[in-house]
Amino acid sequence: MVYDLLVIGAGPAGSVCAMHAAKAGLKVLLVDKAKFPRFKSCGGALSKRTHRQLGPKAKLGVNCNADGLVVWSPGLKAADYEEPNCLDLVVRTEWDHKVLMDAADSGAEVLEATMAKTVSKNGDKYKVSLSSGNQVSCRYLVIGDGAGLRSYKKSLGFQQPYDHMARTVCAEIPLDDSIIDETLGTRRKIHIFFGVVPRGYGWLFPKRGHLNVGIGFGNASAPSLTQFEVFDRFVTQLKEKKMVPSDCDFSCRVAHPIPFKKPFEPIGSDSALLIGDAGGFVSPVTGEGLYYGTASGLHAAQAISAQIDGTAQVDLVSDYTSRWMADFGTDMIHSGLWLANFVYRSQKRMELMVRMMIADEKTRRTAARMIMGIASYSEARSRILKRALLSAAKSLSV
Repeated sequence: MVYDLLVIGAGPAGSVCAMHAAKAGLKVLLVDKAKFPRFKSCGGALSKRTHRQLGPKAKLGVNCNADGLVVWSPGLKAADYEEPNCLDLVVRTEWDHKVLMDAADSGAEVLEATMAKTVSKNGDKYKVSLSSGNQVSCRYLVIGDGAGLRSYKKSLGFQQPYDHMARTVCAEIPLDDSIIDETLGTRRKIHIFFGVVPRGYGWLFPKRGHLNVGIGFGNASAPSLTQFEVFDRFVTQLKEKKMVPSDCDFSCRVAHPIPFKKPFEPIGSDSALLIGDAGGFVSPVTGEGLYYGTASGLHAAQAISAQIDGTAQVDLVSDYTSRWMADFGTDMIHSGLWLANFVYRSQKRMELMVRMMIADEKTRRTAARMIMGIASYSEARSRILKRALLSAAKSLSV
């Protein structure tokens, strides 16, 4: 059977791509090695702008709303920002399944517990061998199978530099709301902890009936301890500060690689495109990938649809690239990378960042809204740079 589009990977990026392509009338096959629902190592914070990519089930799959965030410096100074209903918090095990159901409801054929083994090009079509023993053909191929340079990606010429990768360790446990309310307050705020790991941070996200704890840091700045030892140390610190009940068991923790810095090159080849984590579409500042993953999935579906219906003015890869660059790429690459280098260069920089947020309300608001995906990186860069220059001028005048 020949499909217009085969999507490898049914996470949010792949499912959104399949959903929009199917809605456009394409014959779509969506495959994933996992059986859903499945856990994904992620905090599960969903910026409001993500909703434009989503179907009805995903929009209804929000666990609760966050009313702000608290950013902690390495010296444990806290910048507290309040904004009601500023973020949606989701339980990825449940929410990812709903995004997949939206793709199926839109007409995409879904194969779970099915792995893509090999990919080859035969004329104008791709042949994909599946773990089921079947072989399928497609005119266009989208790969959204997460981080990891699998053999079929290599065969298509895709790359994944080691220093563009990061590691996360995360655990999400069920916990009674009354205990969460007593420990962290009745208003749900996310907590970010700079300095827990070099060039990274820890997080604590209280949800309705769940508590999510994690760490993330770049491969190039990995500490001497193992990633699980760093996570366990962070949990111990949270318990000592009484931010997490002492009897909570986080042994269910899971490690997962993610990209950071900027989208990989090449991002496409001939009639194949990379989306989501597979394409490096993750915030270089926060590591957030749900918005960028789903947005890249939408743009891939639109670019492929334009090729099929004859409205495209350029080749597929150029069209796809121009779409995501116009949406978020320019801001991410030009200002997002600058911010990441500014904040994560040293413990002192992280301390300075939080102290600037504490000292100046406008800086606190802009930085907090950037972390939550509301303000652009360029807005945050302009404000933080201005504040840093003012701080430097004051120190010189003393």
